[in-house]
Amino acid sequence: MSKNYIIKGKMKLKFEWKKFTKTVTAEDDKSAKDKAMSILGGNHGLKRFEVNIESVTEELVKAP
Repeated sequence: MSKNYIIKGKMKLKFEWKKFTKTVTAEDDKSAKDKAMSILGGNHGLKRFEVNIESVTEELVKAP
């Protein structure tokens, strides 16, 4: 079952590091990290060494 994860970290854009927060759906936290790196690489043309992930937390889902 897939869960939502909140990924926080920094990415190198031009000559400075910018903070980011990304929400992804994945099976576990390792898959969530890989997915976030893939999304940032695709959108911004970054390599994996230009992305620094600081935290991965599972998003709590509120029951209606």
